[in-house]
Amino acid sequence: MRHILAFALLAAATGHAQDYPAARRDVRHIIPWGAGGATDTAMRGFMQYFEKHLGTSVVTENIPGGLSAVGLLRLKMARPDGYTIGTLTYDVLTLSAQGLAPIAWEDFELIGMVTEHPSALIVRAERFATLEAFREEAAAGARIKVGNVGTGGIWHQHGAAMEKALAISLTHIPYEAGSGAQLTALLGGEVDATVASLPASLPYVREGTLRVLAVMSEERDALVPDVPTFREKGFDITHGGFRVLAVPRRTPEDVRHRLEAALRAAWNDRTFQAWAKKAVIGARFRDANETRVYLRDTAAKVNALMKALELS
Repeated sequence: MRHILAFALLAAATGHAQDYPAARRDVRHIIPWGAGGATDTAMRGFMQYFEKHLGTSVVTENIPGGLSAVGLLRLKMARPDGYTIGTLTYDVLTLSAQGLAPIAWEDFELIGMVTEHPSALIVRAERFATLEAFREEAAAGARIKVGNVGTGGIWHQHGAAMEKALAISLTHIPYEAGSGAQLTALLGGEVDATVASLPASLPYVREGTLRVLAVMSEERDALVPDVPTFREKGFDITHGGFRVLAVPRRTPEDVRHRLEAALRAAWNDRTFQAWAKKAVIGARFRDANETRVYLRDTAAKVNALMKALELS
C-alpha cells in the first residue's frame, strides 16, 4: 500500500509539472518590499516580459516589513507548486544571522538572477560636492544623517562599512518601507545623504537634484563614468545588491526548469533589454546554478562584514 501511495504521489507531481502552467491560472509574485521602491519598479517591469514567456499572467503583491522577512516568510510557507514565486534581495543573507527571522537563502529553490547593482553614496547636489568634503565635515563633528532601509539591512551595513573605513561618525536613519521612502527622505532634506543602489537614484542625478560622491564597485560604473570608486579614493569598500527570483523548497524540478527557461527568455527579450536600459535597473542574468554559487560566496562576505560591524 505504501508503495502504491508513493507511486501515486510521484505520478501526480509529474503530471503537474507537465501541465505547468495551467491555462487561466495566475502565478503570484511576492515582492518583500513596499510599492514604489527600486525593487518594486524593477521586478514589476520584468514581470511584464516574464509572464509573456511563461505563458500565463503574473500578479505581483507587495508584502513589506522586517527587512523583507514578512514577505519571505509567506514565500517560504507557500505551496511548492510553482504558482507562488518571489524576489530575494540582499537582506535574505542577513535575517537569520541577526536573529530577525528564521530565513536563509538556502530555504528557497533558486530560479535565477535578474539584476545586480553596486551601492553608492548619494547626496543632494547642493549639500556636498566631493567625497572629501563629506568626510571633512563629518570628521569635524557635524551630525550627518544617512538614510537606509532598516537597521541591520543592506544600506545600513554598507553605510556602516563606509563609516568605519572613512573613520567618521554618522547618524543612521532607517526607512523600513524600502528604498522609495529612503530616496524621498533624501530629496526632502530629512537626511543629508543615503547609501543606496546606483540605478534607483540615477534619474535624479541626471537632472542635477542628487549627486553620487562615490560608488562601491571594483571599477567605475558605466552609468556614472565620471564618479570615482571608493577604492580610487583609498578605501577598500566594494558592496552591492541583487534581485533573484525564487520559489519554495520542494517545488518540482520540471516546474523550476520551466520557470528558469521563462526567466532566461524574458531577460534576453530585446524589448526587455531596451526597457531595462531606459529604466536603469542594473539588469544582470545568472542561471540557477550560477546564482547559487554567487549567493554562497556573497553570504560568506556578508557574514564577515556583519561580524566586523558587530551587527550579528
